[in-house]
Amino acid sequence: MAVFSLLPTELVEFVASYLAQEDLYKLSRTNRSLSTLVMPYLYRHVDLMIQPGGSIPRIDRFCLNILSDARLATRVETLRLGPSSADGAKEGQRWLPRDKHLDDEFMCDKVVEAIKEEPLISEWDYLRNAIVEREYSAYAALILLTLPALRQLYIADFTYATMDRVHTILQNLAGERPSDSRHASPALLERLSRIESASCNVDPSGLAYSDKKGLVHLDRVLNLGGLTALEFSITDTQAANSRTFHPGGFTHGPDRFLISRVRTTAITKLVIRHSTSCADVIRPLLACTPQLITFVWDIAYDCNHRDEAPERWIDLDAWNTSLSVSRTTLEVLAFSVEYFDSGKFAFEQPKIGFRQYGFLDLTSFDRLHTLEVPIPFLTGDAEFSITAEIYPLLPSSLRHLALRLDLSHAQLSYQLDTSILPQALTLQQSQAEARYNMNARMDLSYAYHATLALLDHAPGLESIAVWQPADPSLTWFDGQVSDFETTCMNKAITGAMLFPMLLRWKKPEHRDLVKEMTFGIKHSDYFERLCRYERLCRYERNGVPLGLASQYHIRALRARLVRHRRVT
Repeated sequence: MAVFSLLPTELVEFVASYLAQEDLYKLSRTNRSLSTLVMPYLYRHVDLMIQPGGSIPRIDRFCLNILSDARLATRVETLRLGPSSADGAKEGQRWLPRDKHLDDEFMCDKVVEAIKEEPLISEWDYLRNAIVEREYSAYAALILLTLPALRQLYIADFTYATMDRVHTILQNLAGERPSDSRHASPALLERLSRIESASCNVDPSGLAYSDKKGLVHLDRVLNLGGLTALEFSITDTQAANSRTFHPGGFTHGPDRFLISRVRTTAITKLVIRHSTSCADVIRPLLACTPQLITFVWDIAYDCNHRDEAPERWIDLDAWNTSLSVSRTTLEVLAFSVEYFDSGKFAFEQPKIGFRQYGFLDLTSFDRLHTLEVPIPFLTGDAEFSITAEIYPLLPSSLRHLALRLDLSHAQLSYQLDTSILPQALTLQQSQAEARYNMNARMDLSYAYHATLALLDHAPGLESIAVWQPADPSLTWFDGQVSDFETTCMNKAITGAMLFPMLLRWKKPEHRDLVKEMTFGIKHSDYFERLCRYERLCRYERNGVPLGLASQYHIRALRARLVRHRRVT
């Protein structure tokens, strides 16, 4: 086996570009030459999130490094700050333990030098004292003030704030209160204007923040003038409180509103992860995005330890009204739904039933060319009835359609590993599991027929993709795949099937990895024949994020409920 010292420099750099931060750090400590090669990648994407337990990432050491070496600061493009969504993550302020190897006086001198010319930070601010007390949020705020080339900012926090210093900095950027004489310097505004993408309370694990603890402060993030992409997650509690918003003016209530006022921004992409369906709450934010091009909403509701979702929880008529604000600009639209109970097996999951109302009417969206939605959003039939007629209201501009199996019996299915259970399934549970698997297979057949029917109602389509269940034991039959392939060829449409790899490779980190199998025609001098091409997609496909509606299966994997037999 070749060692790194014998490999070409270009190959080592290529490998380093794919490594996680922890692995890069280990590699940098191997020897001096590898440290030199790895350092640009180690500082490119920096993760300083607080994980459960007593330890806190060495944000003080990172802060000192970038203050001491401007070249390191210039390399930072992505920054993650705040507490994790994992169980056990503590709320409130966090302090780093004293480090005898870190010169606190030298650190304070660097802090004074960094902020002395910044009028946004007065001499009476508590930031310097907080640095002396080794407060996590103070280091985070100082890093945000000094990074010159930051492109992506990820912030997470709880109701009982851990990141209050950062929130204060972002809030003071507005400078709209007459009594506030402090304003950000042009140099600081220029640095912060380079932040193009912001993410609030979206954990890389793919799991939502607790409804009791999670809270986003979008007003403060919107003060970043260069923002073009915004991603966030909103809890049910904050969504309920935000319904009392008064358009056109400031709100007078608890600090839980989604936004307090409407102002014009340059945002072109909105991604809302694992959040409840609240079409009315998002309207003020849509009014702030007159140039919106991409809109993605990952609808989620976990019934564990609470009541099931109310009637008309997903009101598609209300969504039609809310999205109409962006009908002249929207080009990419995606919805996903995950309605589940994390405390129950797949065959015990609640049904959506009357909680979905209506269907999407997209006929007035003249620029919409890419659409990814659950099939019931187009048919209005959440029961997946094979006899229901299908008349979708699609725009004439639609070119790329992806159909999801959300809300079907096949969506949440997985191969249960009964060997780890304290006792075997009862007879009633076994019968329920058998019925569930049969219904999942019937829903798959419905999806096949619905896909062929939808092709007749979208004459301008260039491509159509159909999601397959995460459970590798469930997929279309070979005959159905062949019919779909032939139909796409006859209509001169590129067909594709999408296979989530989360349960196929049995690792939570593959939640946003998808295998795409595309059907095409191979031409030669004498004949044409059908061919199938496969590729792996991660993070995003056709402008739509991957890993949507995957919380239930991530939890099942972490609980070791999934039978571990890797499928390719």
